[in-house]
Amino acid sequence: MSFLKRTIKNAVSQGISRGLGNAIGKAVQQVVEPRATEYANKAAEHFDQAAGNVAQQTRQTTSGMEGAFANLERSIQGYANQMTKDLKVCPECGQPTSGDKKFCPGCGAKLPEQTLGQSAVCPSCGKQNSVGTKFCQDCGAKLPVALQEEEMAARKNAKVLAQWDEILPQYPKWTCGGELYIEDYGSDGVNFSASFNGNTGAAHRAVEAYRQILQQNGFRPAGQNPTQAQLFKRIDGVVYNVDTEHCFEGDPDCACIGFCRREPYGGFDYVKPEPKKSKDIGLDDLKDFAKLFRR
Repeated sequence: MSFLKRTIKNAVSQGISRGLGNAIGKAVQQVVEPRATEYANKAAEHFDQAAGNVAQQTRQTTSGMEGAFANLERSIQGYANQMTKDLKVCPECGQPTSGDKKFCPGCGAKLPEQTLGQSAVCPSCGKQNSVGTKFCQDCGAKLPVALQEEEMAARKNAKVLAQWDEILPQYPKWTCGGELYIEDYGSDGVNFSASFNGNTGAAHRAVEAYRQILQQNGFRPAGQNPTQAQLFKRIDGVVYNVDTEHCFEGDPDCACIGFCRREPYGGFDYVKPEPKKSKDIGLDDLKDFAKLFRR
């Protein structure tokens, strides 16, 4: 991929991401991005001509190109916002659909009354904000689109926690916030994650809070090398493990926690042996030692 094409792709991606919200934006992006990319590729011909004669490029030309790409990004952002004026997102499955529908074509759930564009209108002062704005840029009131995203996130988390009751009944339920996922599970265990969308501090505090919940529910360090990052509990003869030792290796603001059945190294009931004490030599020992030389 050429430098020009990569730059255009970045402009499209950044323009869309800044023109949309988080939960809703992820769902809508699959609809908006292909059309926005097509729009941007048409603009590439103009940029190709501007950058065609490398020998004649000057600092002024380069500056002009940078400004053109910045304008493209702003244009794509506006394009993304325009498209969302006739889009709704299902609060149950997250599928985007046209604004004229009342029920989701994917799962049959009732759709919001407002389109995304309409939900970005401030209920307090009437300003039309960009989709992705959480609070009105004029008066600071929380926008309906932010409430819709919160509702979608809450519904999704509720589904994940309902799964928890089914597949993780031996462990105390996560109550520490974040956007929740159960990624996969099988004979080897379950991978659970909680994303905090860029807030690394909140992610680390949540893991520490969950460790405390685990210990309040009988989980403890065990084995030959006990650590707070690996907690265990024996239930009906089976040892259950919670692994928080590696939870930030993939993403610093997303806590990934492993749940499985396994014994710690050395065994759940491992007790460190007492160091052997050297025997003090007494008077009786010296007498016995002297007898050996008399013989």
